[in-house]
Amino acid sequence: MCSTFANRILTELSDVEDISLKTFFGGFSVNSKNIMFGWITRKEFYLRGHSNYRSFFIDLGMQPLSITTGMSIKLLDYYKVSDELFKDQDKLLAMVKMVITYTKKEQYEKNEIKAKRIKELPNMTVSLERLLCSVGITDVEALKKVGYLEAYFKIKQKKASISINILFALYSSLHRFHVATLSQEAKKEIELEYQCFLKQINENLCKK
Repeated sequence: MCSTFANRILTELSDVEDISLKTFFGGFSVNSKNIMFGWITRKEFYLRGHSNYRSFFIDLGMQPLSITTGMSIKLLDYYKVSDELFKDQDKLLAMVKMVITYTKKEQYEKNEIKAKRIKELPNMTVSLERLLCSVGITDVEALKKVGYLEAYFKIKQKKASISINILFALYSSLHRFHVATLSQEAKKEIELEYQCFLKQINENLCKK
């Protein structure tokens, strides 16, 4: 690995806000505010692709980064900066800033989607997320709206064998702490709440 070349890239992009290098798969990742927008391998510099400008990179003749995985070659969404582009500092810097803008936007959108996923809550697993989705509770907001009592009731109707511990997990998840910290006294109160919830449902059914 040629660190001299990496330092050259760092110098040429010194106008980029909060730029940094980190070791990355035998090379360096190039970052702005810890968001990776470029990749340096040996004496080559690649910029991250995006659907909004990928065709522009291809039209410029920028080649995608390829890595060998086992017996196959995989093309990554990073495109090589040519010697010609290196000679045009203004154009290169403008392209880098464009890449950073879209990369940050993409990262923000991914974080937004991630934040909505039930699996990202404490105590949650993919299987429990799927079970909740199967009863119409598809994201965090829906879980908040329904509440842990009704959510547990719904999935209990779907899968009678689920443990009461799932109720405790749902309660803890919505309150953003690990279920292991829930005291026995708190568990008894939650279980009592659920019994009252069931009683209310039965009373409502009797009135119909």
